Amino acid sequence: MRTARNREMAQIVGMAGNSAKFSPPRATPALIARPRLQARIEHGAKVVLLLAPPGSGKTSLLTQWHSQLEPSRRIAWVLCERRDRTPVHFFACLTASIDKALDVSVASFVGAGACVQCSAEHITDALRDRLACLEQSLVIVIDDLHWLDCIEGERALLSLILQSSPSVRWVLATRRVPRFDLQRLKLDDALTQLDAGDLAFEPSQICELALLLHGTPLSLPEATACSERTEGWIAGVKLTLLESTTGERVDGLNHDVRTYLMAEAWRDVPERLRDFLLATCVPERFCGELAVALMKDDGAAQCFDEVEQLQLFVRALDDKHCWLRYHALYREFLLAQLRTLGATRIARLHRASSQWFTEHERPTEALQHAFATADRLWCLQVLTRSVPVWLRTGEFPEVLQWTGRLTLTEIMNCPAVRDAHLMSLIFLRQFERARQELRLADQLARDESERRALPALQLMLEIMTDAGVRFVVPEVEALSIPDDPYLTANLFNVAAYQLLVDKDFDAARRLALRGKELLEGTQHLYASAQSSVVLMLIDRAEGHAKEAAESCMQLYARTRGGRRNPIWVTATTAAAAVHYHHNRLQQAEALCSEVFPLLSLAPSLENFTVAHVVAARLKCASGKYGDASRVLDYLHSVLDSSNARRFLARVCFEKVRLWLLQDQPLRALRVLADCGQSFHLEASPATEQPWEEFALSTVAILIHRGLFDTAATQLQRLCERAEAAGDVYGRVRLEAALATCHWQAHEEEAAFRWMNRALILTEHRGFSRAVFDDVFGLPKMFATALKMSRVPTLPSAEYFKRFRDVLAFDPYASNPPAEPTPLLTQRELDLLKLVSQGLSNKDISERSNITLLTTKWHLKNVFAKLGVSTRMEAVFRAQELRLVDGRPPSVSAR
Repeated sequence: MRTARNREMAQIVGMAGNSAKFSPPRATPALIARPRLQARIEHGAKVVLLLAPPGSGKTSLLTQWHSQLEPSRRIAWVLCERRDRTPVHFFACLTASIDKALDVSVASFVGAGACVQCSAEHITDALRDRLACLEQSLVIVIDDLHWLDCIEGERALLSLILQSSPSVRWVLATRRVPRFDLQRLKLDDALTQLDAGDLAFEPSQICELALLLHGTPLSLPEATACSERTEGWIAGVKLTLLESTTGERVDGLNHDVRTYLMAEAWRDVPERLRDFLLATCVPERFCGELAVALMKDDGAAQCFDEVEQLQLFVRALDDKHCWLRYHALYREFLLAQLRTLGATRIARLHRASSQWFTEHERPTEALQHAFATADRLWCLQVLTRSVPVWLRTGEFPEVLQWTGRLTLTEIMNCPAVRDAHLMSLIFLRQFERARQELRLADQLARDESERRALPALQLMLEIMTDAGVRFVVPEVEALSIPDDPYLTANLFNVAAYQLLVDKDFDAARRLALRGKELLEGTQHLYASAQSSVVLMLIDRAEGHAKEAAESCMQLYARTRGGRRNPIWVTATTAAAAVHYHHNRLQQAEALCSEVFPLLSLAPSLENFTVAHVVAARLKCASGKYGDASRVLDYLHSVLDSSNARRFLARVCFEKVRLWLLQDQPLRALRVLADCGQSFHLEASPATEQPWEEFALSTVAILIHRGLFDTAATQLQRLCERAEAAGDVYGRVRLEAALATCHWQAHEEEAAFRWMNRALILTEHRGFSRAVFDDVFGLPKMFATALKMSRVPTLPSAEYFKRFRDVLAFDPYASNPPAEPTPLLTQRELDLLKLVSQGLSNKDISERSNITLLTTKWHLKNVFAKLGVSTRMEAVFRAQELRLVDGRPPSVSAR
């Protein structure tokens, strides 16, 4: 035997000089330049590993890299093949390749003893000794290393790599994960790895390849579609591009692709792995446990590891490689193979998949496989077990998506599915459909046990449709369902929120707390979060703003790292509002940007409205009035069809405020008219909550027009209502507005009195950014009061640092820098004093004996020097700089 091996060794040495086995393949014309990947090989670590399935372009990339090297570079190249399964043959070939690269004989390089003994151990020992002390630069390229299918051989190769000198680099290309310690190489920073994702073609490269193959360009959308179908797998891309328009397809798969996969990734696969591949190709993704359930064999876990190690077109979906999926084209190929075995086996695998996903609370995948079985009874059973999973996190669209695949009769015959379906319709504001199906459910209910949830659902529907229903807490509690805490808690939350809107805070708190207690120790996160939000809003309304903000941020902290679902949307929207109230505008804007694309996940109009209002306020703060207007217009268009008068009233206020900020009162009046309101609000029912928002819109216009007495009367009516209801937050906002109303009416004492009353309500924590933005002129007035020492108890120093951009004044600053006085000419100063007296431009020109055009020109210069854009801002600024005395005029003067 040793004589035969010596003869084989001699043959290998003899063919090293001219065999293609020891030379890189010749480059073909249709190679796409890949300089970035070539650079990673050239400048990579000691070991460069190209690990990807067949047809990924490993050899082509190595060929391109080699063609760019200087001829003087010493490259030892080995192309492995089936005979290299045995370590002796492999290491003999490796030795011959190194012999060729270094221009030495095998005998002198590995030693005569190794040639005589001709065993893998002797050869590797000799190679190790010589490579360890080699000073010459050498790159050893081993292509198709997967043919060395021997653990001992791979370990010996790792030993060679680890003990070779720093001047020796290794480039390994393989379809299979090498069975040696890659982690050790990574820890030593000795490994650069290129996988299938790195080697995949991008759409631009597919366009380039199409041009090389056909001479005609491929459009970018076509290349993108090809990329998505093939996932950039180079062999798949090339065979797809070469396919003619009449090319043969097998089950939608390119015939050439199918033939290639059959030869490279099926024919030589052992039978047990074939069974594994066929079973696990049914689900879009799989893990070891699912594979065991599908095959009903614990040995499937070993196959799971083996499939990944063999790189049989699998992709890891997580860092721990717990979940895998097949390449799209390979999965198509496997499904085509599975269909040849009959529909019964496929249905059995779908049912097993559905069962496993149901047990592991992955309802979407469970139902996908359940409906693939075409067994309606089984589908209904799986849906019955799936809806509680979605309800826990408030994913009502998912419930309707899957109940939509059932008939109405099937839904009504299963009370658990029916109740979840009806609740989802209500929360997603499909009120008319919910009303009709509630009536049908009542008619089809066979006994009282099937009818018991319907009254609670009916009350929820009436409350959310603003049907004017009146209720008291005991009536709501009487509708509770003892063995359905989720439905009961949601009923309590809906009723509590309506009581909060009606300013019955004690009753609202009672129901919200009852709902929260019902869910203690359960996994019903969405309903529990809704209870928490209602309680936060009650705290804020009752003047406990700090506690409400802390609770909100705690809820956000619990959800921020989790899945993006309705709970996260609710918590993130609330957190954005808190940041805005505290004048942390960058944080608020970041959260708004994050939550906006996912607002459709949360069924609450409160979330939707708050997010858009905060976004519009942030746009205003940066002077982007056009963007703010577009945000509000979109919000208005959505709410118009929702029968949500309260939220529409809020949009009306925001639009009026926006136009007044831009000094366009006529546009503000038009908004008010479009919302169906006028100045004569006495005819409106003052007990309705939307009336308050419309009243505030009207008050803002009245103040802007200088009708201070009328505005003050309206504000006092609102203040009395808020005080009677215990609405502390509303009182802060209204009394601050009343203060600015008196301030602009030249009633300084009344203005400061109302302002300090509002500050006391905040427990001297200061006004929020929302209040400053709600009440036009409040920042200027508050800053003036601070400078005049008319604020008995100051908010904290941290508050003034946070609101420095709003107030432009910090009473805690030891030596506030003196502001430079604008250089106004005497004429400009005289005109500014006339403006402060409330005179119009025409009156000023007549009194000053100058033309109206000259008056406007002088005032334009005054505004520019003061850095303002409106007459009111000019007077406020002039008073701060002590250029004029008195109070600001009505801005209706022109």
